[in-house]
Amino acid sequence: MAELVILNPSGRSRTHQLGTEPVTMGRDPGCDIPLDDLSTSRRHARIRIEDGIYHLEDLGSKNGLVVNNIETRSAVLKSGDEILIGTVRALFREDGDRDISASVIIAEDEPRHEATTFIGDEKELILSRRRLETLYELTDRLTRLRDRDELLEDAMNICCEMLRFERGAIAVKQSKGNLVDWPVVRNLRGREGELTVSRTILSRALVQDERVIVNETDQAMIDPTVSMVRNNIRSAMCVPLLSGDRNLGVIYGDRVTTGTTYDQEDIDFLAGIARLVTTGLINAQLMEEQKLKLQLENEMGMARQIQTGLFPAKLPDRDDVKVGALNHPGFHVSGDYYDVVEFDDGRIFFLMADVTGEGVAASLLMANLQAAVRVTLPDCKSTGDLLTQWNDLICVNTDASRFITALAGIVDPATRKIDLGVAGHHMPHVVRQGQKCASLEAEPEYPLGVIEDVKFESTEITLEPGPCTIVTYTDGIIEAMNDATDQYGTERTMAFLETVADLPPQKMIDKLRADVKRFCGNQPQGDDITVLAIHLP
Repeated sequence: MAELVILNPSGRSRTHQLGTEPVTMGRDPGCDIPLDDLSTSRRHARIRIEDGIYHLEDLGSKNGLVVNNIETRSAVLKSGDEILIGTVRALFREDGDRDISASVIIAEDEPRHEATTFIGDEKELILSRRRLETLYELTDRLTRLRDRDELLEDAMNICCEMLRFERGAIAVKQSKGNLVDWPVVRNLRGREGELTVSRTILSRALVQDERVIVNETDQAMIDPTVSMVRNNIRSAMCVPLLSGDRNLGVIYGDRVTTGTTYDQEDIDFLAGIARLVTTGLINAQLMEEQKLKLQLENEMGMARQIQTGLFPAKLPDRDDVKVGALNHPGFHVSGDYYDVVEFDDGRIFFLMADVTGEGVAASLLMANLQAAVRVTLPDCKSTGDLLTQWNDLICVNTDASRFITALAGIVDPATRKIDLGVAGHHMPHVVRQGQKCASLEAEPEYPLGVIEDVKFESTEITLEPGPCTIVTYTDGIIEAMNDATDQYGTERTMAFLETVADLPPQKMIDKLRADVKRFCGNQPQGDDITVLAIHLP
């Protein structure tokens, strides 16, 4: 005989016996095993037996099947296999199997009123000196930093040893809602890993933060209809895991073979253990959060290294043109992008782009743009043609909430002509020593990714003779803010560039960045900062 145990997130489980006939599973009420889960198909899967072997088959479902963490469309089932049907977890086991994952069945029957005591959390714990000393000795053991499940297993060992639990379980609330997980289930007098708990007892401890103690009285034991007969419980205790106003879960334990009852000090002692376990749980959570933080920082550091590799490794430094650049992300990774490419005929392609938002999402879109640039650049006819191709690509692959402002140009140092295309970006400045800083003029088209099927145009500009530096940047410069919430702004940017017009492009950029930092004072950098400067002698 084989059976399938459906394990619900709430901790409840239901068992279905598998015979010789095929068994279907899905959302359709007509299925042999109906599943109330939106991620399952109406007829999701089937289990059939052939030559004594059980086979699991997908019935063309949308989300497929997962057996022991491996996606599959069919599988030969072995005792102990874990099956994921949509988001429903199930265990397949054959007769005699006892080594299964823990499950708790929540019984609907209520304990007898005269046999049950509910104690509010406001009532103080009254413990003997011996038990107070025991709690003191357990403090380090239950509160030191370690894995959550290791802590809870140790806590259950202590309860079984000191309170003579014959069956016990610890429930921990999930991060959202009132559902609980059961990481520890102990059954020393029955099928290992299975336990039945009264819904009333669980609810009073989990929802109302009460300590619950159940002792079947002599009169109750005579009555064959009481819950003791149905669940074989002679005495039980359940206490909440409380941290201030938060209920993190419960510890439950009972006895099924001995007539010895629990008393007031027993449940107070269990509540004392629960308080230590609560501290241990918080410490375990903090440790896990620290691990995740370090892991995230390492991954973001690697992402930054990869992203840095997407920027030009070497910038032009020739007699007829020199280029400088800077990229400082507001977070670990940047949504800004600049590029510089030298053509074989001596012309210089440059790009400045700014993806909406910051962080990982913006950096991923930036990487897609970088790939598109390198693919389309060899066959470009004009910067307007490039912007048109990039816009088509971005519109197809992103939604309207994500767009990119961009400035693309091709500089010919020999003729001093610039082919300039603008997609919603700030106009570049031209800096000359002893002169006012000016902005180039071109048609400011829509940002990339806003409107489909747009043909972008480019503007040809001829620079006047004499040394000059073309400077372009993202809005991290002009929107940088000081303690008084004043922005650095375009006018301040242009005025400062006039003071460093005689410097080489890289030093000009470094000076600008330093002045922005000075202006912001103690205010943190709120956006990516990217600057590109191209000097023509």
